[in-house]
Amino acid sequence: MWNDHLPIWFIAPMATVMVLITFFPGAYDLYLSLIKEPTLNVFAADFVGLSNFSTAFSRGGALHSLIITITVVVSALILESVLGFVLAALVAGVGSGRVKSFYRVLFIIPMAVAPVSLATIGRIMLNSEVGIIPYVINSATPFTAPAFLSKMPLLTVILMDTWNWTPFMFIIFYAGLSSVPDTLVEASRVDGAPLWRRYVHVIIPYMKPVVFVATLIRMIDLFRTFGVVYGLTQGGPGTATQLVSINIYEQMFVNNQVTVAAAIAVVYLIMVVALCNIVIAKVGFDGVWD
Repeated sequence: MWNDHLPIWFIAPMATVMVLITFFPGAYDLYLSLIKEPTLNVFAADFVGLSNFSTAFSRGGALHSLIITITVVVSALILESVLGFVLAALVAGVGSGRVKSFYRVLFIIPMAVAPVSLATIGRIMLNSEVGIIPYVINSATPFTAPAFLSKMPLLTVILMDTWNWTPFMFIIFYAGLSSVPDTLVEASRVDGAPLWRRYVHVIIPYMKPVVFVATLIRMIDLFRTFGVVYGLTQGGPGTATQLVSINIYEQMFVNNQVTVAAAIAVVYLIMVVALCNIVIAKVGFDGVWD
């Protein structure tokens, strides 16, 4: 009897910890979203129903920040996935082991930079007066460099995140490419398949589990983006780059609207969890590994 339930007993401690650190904060956040203002005595709180949710969407900018966040997530995810795969394919095609090692280290460097440092470097490099990027554009091309942070802040944020996190996709895709059996690739080459057909019909289908996991992890992480965007633009100019994470921060610490911030967080949590479940249900872990 004991042996039959032994795996459950081994899993139980960690499962209990995971429930406590995920369920309790989520339940408390839901509680905050339903009351007028937080109090030490939770039983004496003044419940207001869905009033905070109404405020969040009517005056809290929740819908706008959701649209901005989804735009950033979709755009950055596509760019990072494509660039990461292209870089991985190029490095995997290099014959020399030392050259491969050099490029692997080189491409990982951006991911090692702290978000605050990256934002600071980005602000300096993109500055219209002293930035190296506007200087190169103005001096080496016939075009005039735009004011990146004021005229095209959303695009700047997306490109900065792409530069920062493409190495993550590169690492995973490179590992996936390295796991593809040489016999499969060689067989397709012998059959006369051109390079693009080998990738479309042999390599990428074999890498489907890797692509799925990398995309899912990166999508979840993109929904959590805060540091780089806040350091670059602080959600501005205006609310042009106000992600949901920045909106929650400002509602709580700038506007002192704790319950409104909690309401936005509840909506955001439900949306992200639902989206991840839809992706998993449509693609499916079982279907990926079939």
